[in-house]
Amino acid sequence: MALATRLQQPVEDKTPIDITSNLPSLQFESALSSAEKELQYLRKRAHCLTVTSCAHATFLVSILNEARQLKKNLKSPLKRSKRILQDPSLRDPLKIGILGCGRLGSQLAHSLITFGNIDPEDIKVSTRRPETLEYLLNKGVDCFHDNVKLVTTSHIVFLCVLPSQVPAISEEVKAHIPPSLFLYSFASSMPARKLSQLFKTTNIIRPDYIWDDANKNVAWDFTINVSSALENKSIVAATCPLRREPTVISTSQKTAELMIFVFVNMCTHLRLSKYEVLEMLHIILFNNIPECQLQLHDFIRKSADKDEMFPPFDLIKVLDSHTAVLKRLNQYEPLWEAYVHKYSHVFEDYLKQKLYNEMYKT
Repeated sequence: MALATRLQQPVEDKTPIDITSNLPSLQFESALSSAEKELQYLRKRAHCLTVTSCAHATFLVSILNEARQLKKNLKSPLKRSKRILQDPSLRDPLKIGILGCGRLGSQLAHSLITFGNIDPEDIKVSTRRPETLEYLLNKGVDCFHDNVKLVTTSHIVFLCVLPSQVPAISEEVKAHIPPSLFLYSFASSMPARKLSQLFKTTNIIRPDYIWDDANKNVAWDFTINVSSALENKSIVAATCPLRREPTVISTSQKTAELMIFVFVNMCTHLRLSKYEVLEMLHIILFNNIPECQLQLHDFIRKSADKDEMFPPFDLIKVLDSHTAVLKRLNQYEPLWEAYVHKYSHVFEDYLKQKLYNEMYKT
């Protein structure tokens, strides 16, 4: 329903368009010296980092939101998915907060609305000048300047601010962060453990991106905007955290593993038993494949089997340790392929609906 509603509305992408793309003499590169042109790969790197960041955040939000709807459906067997989608009172959407809405924050919001199957009404933005976000306000996004309100009314908050701004923000909000809130940081220069110390929570998500000079000549179109990039299947495949082929910016496999533990923690916060959590994980993330499914002992020791629910996993320890979950992903190809397929499917859903609408529009 959210996807169909978005596609019925005119899409207005505020990302700037390069009007000099077919006019070489007017392009930025034409005035560069030979030495300066050798540094152009930095533009590619920055663009790739932005696209990859938005893609990962969109994927995580999509599977978490899907889990909340599936849980609502499982707990209300007489109120199946069609009714849940049509009746807002039966929905249990993921509440998303974006703290800081400069270029990255606005691109993230647009990606979530376009590809994440998220209703704009379920997104809140806290920024110093909310009145400038006319596009998001018109979409139905709640924009204001109140960081405490943001962290107390969201399930996941994306920190889209400069690293230098993080300490002051943490001082402002750390006493108000609920145990179930996830903080997702794009400040790559600030380690997850430091963020955990500042915000006094272990629910920290900070993807680990890897830049290798050997890959700086890998093809990447940095002239298109983020939304156009995420409509390109080959670009989406290049951003997958389990991609094996070299790309401009690689992602540590720990990021894919971390997303699984975030999924488990959220479902545990929803009071699902560990068996229900595993069932939902297999249905949503691994297409319920019968082969090589993740088992309880991949997450907990046998001595904890008597507990009905998973313990809350410390995401900082997950990042710092070698877990059986990642080992199993690497050992069993069906699990790996199912994860990669789900990642691509999140973005393909939008493209399929868009194509359908174009074919049958009146």
